[in-house]
Amino acid sequence: MSMSHTLSLVTVTAVLKNLLENGLVNDAIAASLGEVIVTALPPDRISVGTDERAQLNLFLYQVTQNRNADWISQEIGGKRSPITREIRSANPPLALNLHYLLTAYGAKDFQSELLLEYAMHLLHETPVLTSNLIETALKNASAVNTSSILSQVLSAVSILDLAEKIGQIKINPEFFSMEETTKLWSALQTNYRPSVAYCVSMVAIDSRNSSRHSHTVPSSRPIVEAVAARSGATQEIVAGSTLLIRGKQLLGDLTRVRLSVMESLLEPQDVTETQVSFSLPSNLYAGIHGVQVVHLKLKAAGMQHGKIESNIVPFVLHPTITASETRVRESGGSSKLYSGEISIQCNPKVGKAQRVTLILYVVSSYGAESYSFSVASRHEETNLLVVPVNNVKAGTYLVQLQVDGTQSFLPNDLSGQYDPLQVTI
Repeated sequence: MSMSHTLSLVTVTAVLKNLLENGLVNDAIAASLGEVIVTALPPDRISVGTDERAQLNLFLYQVTQNRNADWISQEIGGKRSPITREIRSANPPLALNLHYLLTAYGAKDFQSELLLEYAMHLLHETPVLTSNLIETALKNASAVNTSSILSQVLSAVSILDLAEKIGQIKINPEFFSMEETTKLWSALQTNYRPSVAYCVSMVAIDSRNSSRHSHTVPSSRPIVEAVAARSGATQEIVAGSTLLIRGKQLLGDLTRVRLSVMESLLEPQDVTETQVSFSLPSNLYAGIHGVQVVHLKLKAAGMQHGKIESNIVPFVLHPTITASETRVRESGGSSKLYSGEISIQCNPKVGKAQRVTLILYVVSSYGAESYSFSVASRHEETNLLVVPVNNVKAGTYLVQLQVDGTQSFLPNDLSGQYDPLQVTI
């Protein structure tokens, strides 16, 4: 067995650590705290008290089984040779959930709160780590300290192959009760600090015996490698986008596309061996979705006879703001603050149970100052959101909408016209 089969745990930890380190460099508020270090140590190894410093610590405190083992097995099978696949007589891949405790430390007032909020916001904005992101993070992590254990281990394997074997992983927060938090920190036998738990799912480790007594049989299973907006790999996917699926063996007797939230199959626009294009349906909500290529097998008479499904690859459908209207008035007093409501026209429609947040960014200090307002739940899906806002300073703001953690896009700079994204208070 290749060594890369045994590096899933250390890879995920290294990628998360690198994600936090890079974010600290690029975040203006985090940078204002001075030198901040990111570690992956047991909490009882962290210096507290007079030696305490500004620090984020990521600790893998528990590993549990992921119940989607069959799905994982299909995923790994889809990444093998497009001509043959192994029929295994031993154990299937070990599918795991990795449970992390993210803790913030600080020697000064508010340091730990600011660090924890920064880290939670960063991970909230990155709910899925793709194989490309994993590959980049591993290269960065191994280059930072070439004498480290991680760098030495990674030098013995192919980082590209390792990233492809892991594929995509999901990051979800786990909110504990006070009793659960107390039990966890009691088990750690160290001083409590502000912390939050995360579950990283869909991590798989191949069985060491899985390649023994195997044989190969022909396989025509389609393999999906990537999905992106057709007009460019870097463009965000929005309602009405035409998506381009790239992969291998995508052309079948009758090729269809399945989205994870829909029962019916979609008919693509164009199909070749390596590409499939299709238009997103109008009734799809913003959020994370999975896409599959499905081959329907036909008999000679044209009747359907079975199907072959590809692996599943996730993509993020971002909301867009098409119009906005502001109705505010002075809140009273000498502070010159305003309250009222902002009406947002968005696309696609927002579902009744979706979590929605409106964010206002001050144009004059773009990225450094903002307001955030939660949107109340709805009785039906809608394109129109009326959001109460309170105690906002006068000024011009860029408007961003978050729906189930996915965000409407903002310009990278303030050049050009973005009238639908601005409001004046």
